[in-house]
Amino acid sequence: MKVSAAHEKLTLLAQKRFKGFTPHQVVTFLNQSLKGQGLIFGLRQFDEEWELTVYDVRNVEEP
Repeated sequence: MKVSAAHEKLTLLAQKRFKGFTPHQVVTFLNQSLKGQGLIFGLRQFDEEWELTVYDVRNVEEP
């Protein structure tokens, strides 16, 4: 999908400004904003690298 100024208006799902943020703050924001859409985000650190994981939980039954 090509997004440009000529594209019809996109729907804003969430927005937050960060000042001196950490990766954990971003993941918390994503989880709070998109859990209702059926998405959960995970974050793990491996030495100097970060791994961001996105889970689709729309079809998962709760115990």
